[in-house]
This record gives sequence, C-alpha cells and structure tokens, in this order.
Amino acid sequence: MMSERDISRGCKRGNAKAQRALFDRYSPMLMAKIFSYVGNDDDAKDVLQDTFIKAYTMIDSFAWAGDGSLQAWLTRIAVNTSLNFLRSRKRLSTFNVDTADLDDPPPDIVEEPTAAEINRLDISTILDLVAELPDGYRTVFNLYCLDGYSHKEIAEQLGINEKSSSSQLARAKVLLAQKIRKYINEHNIDNYYEQQYE
Repeated sequence: MMSERDISRGCKRGNAKAQRALFDRYSPMLMAKIFSYVGNDDDAKDVLQDTFIKAYTMIDSFAWAGDGSLQAWLTRIAVNTSLNFLRSRKRLSTFNVDTADLDDPPPDIVEEPTAAEINRLDISTILDLVAELPDGYRTVFNLYCLDGYSHKEIAEQLGINEKSSSSQLARAKVLLAQKIRKYINEHNIDNYYEQQYE
C-alpha cells in the first residue's frame, strides 16, 4: 500500500495510480465529512467530486508535514467546498442571526440524553441526526465541534459576529440533544441494550 507521502508525490507528478490511491483512501472519510455539512447524499456526492477536482489541481500547493498532513489538507478543502456549495445554493443566505434576539436563552429540553446513552448510538446515526439540523445550526456545530474552529474563525467564515456563532452553537446543541432523546425513545435503545446483556 502506498504511503501518504508517496501518494502526494505521485499526485504531484500526475501519476494515475497515486490519484486513484488518493481517492480510494480518503473518499469515505471525506464523504462523511461533507455529508455532515450539506445534509444529503446527492449533494454530498457532488461536493465530494468537486473536492477531489480541487485537490488534484491544487496538489502542487500541498507541503508535506508528516503523517496526517495530507488528510488534514484534504479535509480543509472538503470543508471549504461544502461551505461554498451551501453559499451557492443560498442555504446560508437566511443565516442572518445578527438581527435575532440573541439574549434569549436556548429552549429547555426534557431528559437530556446522558453520555452513556449517546455512546450506545453508532456514529452514522449521530451524523444523520446532525444532518437534520437547520443549515445554519449544522454549519456552526460542525465547524466548532467537529473541525475545531474558534467562534472568531467561524464568524469570519460565515460573515457573522462571534456572539451569533456562540448563540447558534448553543441552539444547535439543544436541538441535537432533543433529536437524540427522541431517537432513543422511539427505538427503545435502553431496553435493547438491557436485553443484550441479560
């Protein structure tokens, strides 16, 4: 199997085998990442294709910095391509929370799911629930919780202020917790696990 460094070197030379290796190794991870932003498979496939086109054409700008650096570089391209897609479809055009009443606390939730309950859900289920969040909430949640952006960086990316980013994150967490609680209740997750270990 080609190393990450060999893949990057091969892609810089336009080697078809290296380009295929790049796609095969990273497309599943990038597809999951993109889906978490755009919220459906068809759009995610389009954004994934655009991500790799950009990666192949921009590979000369990639600078090797040890194992994991190629994946990190591809992830940044995927996130930026996802955000550009959402902007192009006007799906962030209603993300004008600066005029909202940001002093309103997020709504209370009943029976917030525990860490143990959340750990019983597989990652694909959680990603599906994240994908159900409104575009603005989902975007801030992903940028902050999954990709490690600060509120200042999110504000710059989305053209909002930091307080708006923080407010959207709080509301996203509440809404996601509600969705997780509903899923657990509807699928009887607690009883399922109790039966498995009796």
